[in-house]
Amino acid sequence: MNEPARQTLLLLLLLAAWPARGAAQDANALVAPGLYASRQYVSNRAHTRPANRYIRVRTTNVLLHRVHESERGLTVESRYCSVEQDPIGRVRTSLGPQFVAAMPAWETTLTVDPEGDGPGAVLMPEQAMVLGATLEDPAGDALPTDSDDPRVTDPDGDGHPGVTVEVEGFVSGQVYLVQRLVRGLRGRVAGDGRITGNVIGTSDQVVIGASNAILKTFTPRFEHNPDPELNTFVWVPVADDATCDGVLADRGRLFGDD
Repeated sequence: MNEPARQTLLLLLLLAAWPARGAAQDANALVAPGLYASRQYVSNRAHTRPANRYIRVRTTNVLLHRVHESERGLTVESRYCSVEQDPIGRVRTSLGPQFVAAMPAWETTLTVDPEGDGPGAVLMPEQAMVLGATLEDPAGDALPTDSDDPRVTDPDGDGHPGVTVEVEGFVSGQVYLVQRLVRGLRGRVAGDGRITGNVIGTSDQVVIGASNAILKTFTPRFEHNPDPELNTFVWVPVADDATCDGVLADRGRLFGDD
């Protein structure tokens, strides 16, 4: 091949490669490093006893996410700001600041334009977290069923095994439980840094004690509802010095109506 032909071929190869490289740069720019907040709706079915019926219960979570670049690409550090659960019939549960503080922060990757989901898609893979116990395999090990199990911990520091949930209703008191959350996000960039989509994952919990025998016997058993329309999130950029208190105070403006 003569020199002019070789130069022409090289130019054509460079031009062919440019759109793909530019598209990758544009994809990464869709989610810039910084601080974000999200509101997540998660749906469960509560199996109530002795009525033996199911009640759909929605949990509303608000979180902060720190996105940064690493050797793995975009990495996200997430932590909970609040957890609010709808009433279960005439019973209301309170997941207060101590409960939220006991929830572990976690780190995972964030992929923009994952294979098969198309341009603008975003994926945070599922990550397992266990509250109230230390497991060798958080995703696969069975949860403790007894407060004397050596794996049980007291992350909220109130002197009771597991994490404590306050219950108010026909019987009031405290329930002590171990809970596993498997959480991820699958969504699409909506503009101005906002992302909307579905919360993915499952959850399960075991009651290992209560302040009275009635609560331990009749605490509902929860089952995750996998319907994507009932497990949704909205994610928005916030100021780099934003706090949980500030996000919660401004949640209506940040996230909009239900």
